[in-house]
Amino acid sequence: MKPAEDAFVAGVAAKYGDDLLRYLLRRLAKAADARDLAQEAYVRLLRLERKELILNPQAYLYRIAAHLVYEFELRRRYETDGLRRWSEERAESVEPLGVDRAVESLTTGTRLREVFNELSPKCRAVLVLTRRDGMTYDEVSARLGISARMVKKYLSVGLRHCRSRLQDLE
Repeated sequence: MKPAEDAFVAGVAAKYGDDLLRYLLRRLAKAADARDLAQEAYVRLLRLERKELILNPQAYLYRIAAHLVYEFELRRRYETDGLRRWSEERAESVEPLGVDRAVESLTTGTRLREVFNELSPKCRAVLVLTRRDGMTYDEVSARLGISARMVKKYLSVGLRHCRSRLQDLE
């Protein structure tokens, strides 16, 4: 680690540390968890290779913290007995598929894959990033290097194609 990078993170911590901790305290039940996540945010900031590209260190630090809170909450929810118990109960209550329904499900999955593979790679990527990953048009455009307007167009084309082809197959 270069001394300049250490100084960058130390400066960010000195300037925004109290605000970051208050931000985390508002989102978490325990002060110890807030302090742990603040420390992890600084560690992640330290690990970045090209810190000079960060135009707004405060916003970047808060984005890291928001992701950490999200990850923390997911972990906490997963680790609770209630979720495990709920998933076990759901698994027991689900009736096994009959042979006809299982074959229909496999056939539908195969058809969906075929229709999806007919799309261009960018169109497929836009569909996956927006529908499965829940990314916004701006996030997808930054990820794929296209405009938000093109993201909207690819999404429209892809959904239209999938709907029409699946109707044709039925």
